[in-house]
Amino acid sequence: MYKHLTGIIITIAVMAAAIPSHTNAESLNNKQEVYKFLQNAFHIQVSLSEEERSMKEVDELLEPYFSEEPKAEFLNENLVSENGKYFTLGSDAAAYYIPFFTYSDNTKAVKEGNKIYVFEYFKENHDGPVAYEGHYEGLLLAEQEGEFKVAKFLGENIPEKILKKAESNEEAAIQSSFKTPENWINKSSYQFGFLLNPFNALFRSGSMLLTDDKQGILALFEQQELNGQLASN
Repeated sequence: MYKHLTGIIITIAVMAAAIPSHTNAESLNNKQEVYKFLQNAFHIQVSLSEEERSMKEVDELLEPYFSEEPKAEFLNENLVSENGKYFTLGSDAAAYYIPFFTYSDNTKAVKEGNKIYVFEYFKENHDGPVAYEGHYEGLLLAEQEGEFKVAKFLGENIPEKILKKAESNEEAAIQSSFKTPENWINKSSYQFGFLLNPFNALFRSGSMLLTDDKQGILALFEQQELNGQLASN
């Protein structure tokens, strides 16, 4: 009995050791995971203003999210020292922070090889403490040793081919919203469902064919596009 119990304990210990301690960037398989990663990275940046830390502690917090170059840019611009401890000062216009993405349909994520471009166009704003003209904000995620990290703050310098790719995805999504799902309506599962519950089947088909929710369709198309791109690598 003790031998069996010992074996179970060892097995559990081995399984626990095999599970990654964090899933921050090991697999960004869709837009939601990309957005969650960036939100976590932003929260880590903000947390550096909450208490004083050693330089080692600061580096350990940022390391899972940022490559060396963007990490150094962020620290050089925002980190201050006092009595041998380090912290950041809050600001409405601090440089080298994760942009204030809305994480909505307006936020674009385009994958190219082992890189993911995340960007958004912000309309001009002349209200509040920070005024600005219309502009893009973006950053680049790159895979390094099996993990994605923020590799570069792009600002407005989004490659033209990436902007065009995002536009073409959006146009394709809009066009698809006007097409009748011919293959779907001929599927045997739909036909069988019609026999069992014709009212429900007609209601579902009518809802799909008459919908004019462009944003919802666009979000679905972009999700499928990025999922396919990430899954292919």
